[in-house]
Amino acid sequence: MKTQSGSVTVEMVLLAPVLMLLILFGVYASRASESLVQVRHAADQAARSASKVSRGRVQSVANDVANRTLNNSGTSCIDFAVSTAVIEQGSNSAVRVKVECTIKTQGLVLLGVSERQVSATSTEVIDRWRVET
Repeated sequence: MKTQSGSVTVEMVLLAPVLMLLILFGVYASRASESLVQVRHAADQAARSASKVSRGRVQSVANDVANRTLNNSGTSCIDFAVSTAVIEQGSNSAVRVKVECTIKTQGLVLLGVSERQVSATSTEVIDRWRVET
């Protein structure tokens, strides 16, 4: 009966790169999903806050709240952009906030992934009883 000494070593040498790529892909997928959740939350918070202030302050409040929300959440974003618009819907007005984020790809060079952007949009009706237009 022949012994199989060394076969486990050969198998591990062959499987190690594949296992490393699977782990790196898991890291990338988790960063992408975490970034999307954080961007959605930031857009929701910014739109809600902007709907409670006067029209002159909508843009600045939305930017401040989105920036604060993303910075406090330990975001997986390299940089992000916030755009705000006031939409007229008949007799009502609404605030639409769009937040875009570029996902971190540090340490994932072996996967060969390029930078990916995620974005989220949130719309809130302006509360005309609380806001002086």
